[in-house]
Amino acid sequence: LSCLCLQIDIAQSYVIDGSTSSSIISRFHNVQCKLFMTIDQTAPPPVVPTNDDNNAYDDNFASIATGSKLGLPLDVQFTSGACTDFGMNNEALLLGNNDPTATSSLLSLQPLNEPKFVTLSGQQSVKVTPGAYACQISDPETKQFFFRFFLDFPEGATRNDVTLPAERVYFMSSCWIKDDNMIAKARKWKEEFQSSLTLLNTEIEELKKDDTVGLVARTRRFPQYVELLKQRRKLTTQIEMLLERFPLERPLMSGPNGTLFLKDGVVAVKREFGGRTRYHWIGTFSFKDFMDGDEKKKEEEVTKKLMP
Repeated sequence: LSCLCLQIDIAQSYVIDGSTSSSIISRFHNVQCKLFMTIDQTAPPPVVPTNDDNNAYDDNFASIATGSKLGLPLDVQFTSGACTDFGMNNEALLLGNNDPTATSSLLSLQPLNEPKFVTLSGQQSVKVTPGAYACQISDPETKQFFFRFFLDFPEGATRNDVTLPAERVYFMSSCWIKDDNMIAKARKWKEEFQSSLTLLNTEIEELKKDDTVGLVARTRRFPQYVELLKQRRKLTTQIEMLLERFPLERPLMSGPNGTLFLKDGVVAVKREFGGRTRYHWIGTFSFKDFMDGDEKKKEEEVTKKLMP
């Protein structure tokens, strides 16, 4: 791909009444998470020069796929404490339309390890410093939430021709509340639409093949044929819209406290271009496991008791 640029519409990330996102964000308090980052794209420079004569941004500064990958296992904890760093609290990608001083301010995210990877020079460690996270309603109709967070990698990392930039790195995913059953409902709607579409296609083919009737009869059937084509177009559009709004063909996994997550998300960096902020895809990440902080403590206590 010549360009992997995420066009993020910040205005679409909003809270219905202030309580919707607050109720879901509490489900992640003190939850620990194991995830795996895969970096396989080079990033453009931090500030892309404006060139009105040609599309320098897309032609010369797009993210480019490399031939190698940098895999980093990362453990983090989504805390219940508010993020107190002024710069972090002004990250528009996580805030959406919320004011940084609002009750929906970002919460602190703590790294629990320094990811390691192996090169010809031996094992390398990657320095990670704390960041922040937020969960905002994305689409009230589908009850989908944006789950976004960031961490700072002050020294970056390099493996062969792959580089993790020495800067703030953003992680983007989506989640749902299980009890809403929106994914199950969407799958049921898809099955119903596809079943109706199969019946329509059969009826259309039968009309097309029936050459036993005379010209007058076929002429009378033409409006019926046209109506069936309209219904098929409508059903096809409904299926396409359903697939656009729900991740019915992407892997999901159970999250903490009755949540459901997209298993895979996007890793990006922020770039300025002509006074506009854009987020560039530099790789992906996968959620591997979620664990409540109290569960972790209990597990450690049980382990200590079992030790001789």
